[in-house]
Amino acid sequence: MHDVAAVAEALPARWDELWQRAGDDALDTIVVLGAPGGLGPSADSPGDVRFLTGWMPPFSPAAVVLRRDQQPVVLAIGPHDARGFRARVGDTADVRQVAGAAALADAVTGLLGGSRTGIGVAGLSEQSAGLVDALRGPLGEPRPVDEHVHAMRVRHYGDFADQAATVAAISDAMIEEVFAAAAARPRTGAELMVLAEQVGRSRGAEAAGCWIATGPTPPTTYFEQRELLDVLADGDRLQLGTTVRYEGFYGQSLRMAVVGRPPALLEEHALRLASIQDEIAALMRPGVPLADVAARTAELVDDGCPYPAGEDPFRFQFCHGLGLSYTEPAMRAVSGAGQAGPRFADAVFTEGMVVEVHPNYSVPDLGHVCAGDMARVTSTGASWLTSSPRGLVQLGTGPG
Repeated sequence: MHDVAAVAEALPARWDELWQRAGDDALDTIVVLGAPGGLGPSADSPGDVRFLTGWMPPFSPAAVVLRRDQQPVVLAIGPHDARGFRARVGDTADVRQVAGAAALADAVTGLLGGSRTGIGVAGLSEQSAGLVDALRGPLGEPRPVDEHVHAMRVRHYGDFADQAATVAAISDAMIEEVFAAAAARPRTGAELMVLAEQVGRSRGAEAAGCWIATGPTPPTTYFEQRELLDVLADGDRLQLGTTVRYEGFYGQSLRMAVVGRPPALLEEHALRLASIQDEIAALMRPGVPLADVAARTAELVDDGCPYPAGEDPFRFQFCHGLGLSYTEPAMRAVSGAGQAGPRFADAVFTEGMVVEVHPNYSVPDLGHVCAGDMARVTSTGASWLTSSPRGLVQLGTGPG
């Protein structure tokens, strides 16, 4: 498990660095708000609070209030959330329990001490409308500091090396056990989905989900068991994409398997996908612009996909930075054109960054094809963190 004591030790330096990055002597309070961690891939602010405290509740918002020359205050809703924060921050911060979102807003107001100026805020845009309304007056016109926190998260990738390795191993185990079960006897996609989630959670993931696609020419991916009631048969594909979160760090893998002998065209595209991944991994070196890698990935997919980009029924982002968000906000330039905010549009790779490399596209008579692995940036190109067998997996022969 992750070293909680080491995280608590690292927190004061992160708080000091945030003050330095904010770089404004007129700023006397920084309020970092986090939406519930259970929002998963759709939110960045849970990762901000986790970065500054070592934890984030799954179902409630929370706040960190930094004031100059005073002990930081963590505001948690209810006894369970407060206990979770206290277990992580120890005595480095004052954890205060509040009774709900309105009480959280009141507590923030109390800590401001009547000031309506000199306030920096992160995460406000991801809070519920009620909480935003309650904070609007007390916060006055705050200075956004979201980008400072996001830049810090990228800089501190080394602090999360253990989580990255663990989440990759969990994702590998989910894929390997699902494929083993599918090869052992006929299963429905729904059964395999349950198994994947059970395997991930049993290995310590706070969240372990997946999409599954089945059938001879899967047109899309499915996230609900009711969509996956058919038993796998000879000639069917089984495609699986994991999304795992361990101690706040996200991981993902995508794999394709087939029951019985695969068609030659499928084998050809499986090899092409692996080749694209390898070329992109080789490009990911410190100092290389993220946007350049995104553009090259798009070129390679365009070369291999029979559909024009705007007509492909399945194609979506080919890479994304993994971290305390499913798509790490300071690394969005690697996700493709127009994804990064102005501050990070020209971002470059640095040592230790973790990127999901998952080219994907559609092929007539095959449906969609995909491959996905976690890669860590090194001085000689990215190395794969996920280690389950890459390429097309053959599951044997189905019933009948």
